[in-house]
Parts: sequence; structure tokens; C-alpha cells
Amino acid sequence: MAGEHRERNPGGQLASDEPPTLVDDVHFVDGEEGRRLAHAQARALWEVTQWLVQNSYRTGREPTA
Repeated sequence: MAGEHRERNPGGQLASDEPPTLVDDVHFVDGEEGRRLAHAQARALWEVTQWLVQNSYRTGREPTA
């Protein structure tokens, strides 16, 4: 369950005996605040994607074209 301590394997990943959970809180904004939030979210997703591409060797997978 979310917020509970979960066992990790030696590689630091969550144990595979149960799927991870997500707890989220949705807020809707519009106007200038909404545009700033959309920009920040897009930037965060871009940075995560770039990190995944640059660190794909750690998973043993080849980067995709």
C-alpha cells in the first residue's frame, strides 16, 4: 500500500512480488498559472526522457532510434 515500507532487491529496485502504487492529487488550473504549470510539466518529462536515453545502458537495453 502507498506510504508503506517495501523491500528492495540488491539492485535497489522494488521487489517484484507486487506492483508499485501511485497516490496522486489532481488540481486544475488555467490562465497564466496553467501555462506555467504545463511548461514545467513538459520540461520535467523531457528531462526524464533524456535521462532514460542517456542511462539505458544500466538496464542492459540498447537505446532506441
